[in-house]
Amino acid sequence: MAAPSTLPALSDSDVKSLRSNWAGEARMANIYDALAQVAANPRARNRLKALAETERHHAQAWAELLASCGVKVSERRPQGTARVLATFARVVGIGPALALAGVAEGQVLRSYLSQVSTVSNQQAQGVLRRVLPEELDHQSPDEVAERDDDSRSPVAADEEWHGGGAESIRNVIYGVNDGLTATLGVLAGVGGASIDPRVVLIGGLSAMVASGVSMAGGAYLATKSQREVFEGQLAREAAEIEAMPELEKAELVEIYRSKGLTAEEAKTIVDRITKDKKVWLETQAREELGLDAAQFENPAREGLVAGISTFVGGAIPVIGYLIGRFLTGSSLSGLGSLAIAAIFSGAFLFLIGSARSFFTGKGGVRSGLEMLAVGSVVAAITYGVGVLFRTH
Repeated sequence: MAAPSTLPALSDSDVKSLRSNWAGEARMANIYDALAQVAANPRARNRLKALAETERHHAQAWAELLASCGVKVSERRPQGTARVLATFARVVGIGPALALAGVAEGQVLRSYLSQVSTVSNQQAQGVLRRVLPEELDHQSPDEVAERDDDSRSPVAADEEWHGGGAESIRNVIYGVNDGLTATLGVLAGVGGASIDPRVVLIGGLSAMVASGVSMAGGAYLATKSQREVFEGQLAREAAEIEAMPELEKAELVEIYRSKGLTAEEAKTIVDRITKDKKVWLETQAREELGLDAAQFENPAREGLVAGISTFVGGAIPVIGYLIGRFLTGSSLSGLGSLAIAAIFSGAFLFLIGSARSFFTGKGGVRSGLEMLAVGSVVAAITYGVGVLFRTH
């Protein structure tokens, strides 16, 4: 009698990777379901539901593969991120929440791309090659954007995963971190130099306002300069298309041939692209110069985002110091208030560092501890400098 067939056992590293794949897909399915309930636009809602169904199929594929190899997955589905993003979408709108969902989707895709060369199990490789095209499809706005002439659909307008939404959210996180660290450093420095709580508080408030205004102005000017450079290059490219269209077409054909297309395939694609001058210009700038209009933000918006987020971050140690004054009164010559402000700020530094891991893909605890360590070093150094110049 023939022996029953069995699938090859998974290595420990493969089990870890496939469990992570299952958890990531289950999480994304819940995120899309939650955002579908928030989305006001019917087409966006239907698209999100379709994405959720696709992610459920992916999660099921990983669960079945793990089960066939004798590995069980948890019956609990990861809901925390979905709830947070749904709440976030209700407060600030669906666009920024979709931007964060796009970042999370990108992490899943990067994980899959790395596993093509690291996962040894052949069945797992088969599932990877089956789900990868669909994950890549999620990353492309073309599949989502149903266009009438040159106008964007409401779905495309909502689903700005690769444009300003994600960049603005990053700026919020880093702005809060900068404001918090700078103001905490000033509080510690002034607290080390003076025992007068009013002086310490004024120093903290001044740092909070100065950091916010400085960051707003810096972000505005930097974004404006970047956009002006982009517009200048785009104008030059438009002039070249008008002056020597055949040469520009030939350049596009060569670019697509270098990506593996045949001469006939490349020519067909270029002929379609160049029928629309706007699409032609955007494609030429992206393929030839590496410029994408979605990468260049609105200067006023980015200045406002950077300024407000830095101001909010700066308010955290100031609030902590005020809480400390309320709890300790005049005891410990203000040192107790400063310690409470440091603890209060440290907790937020850890949380902000953990939030940063959403974009970097690193562990949340590790990123939080890293941010906490940096903030603590800044506070310790500035406090030490303040002690050197303490007035009695």
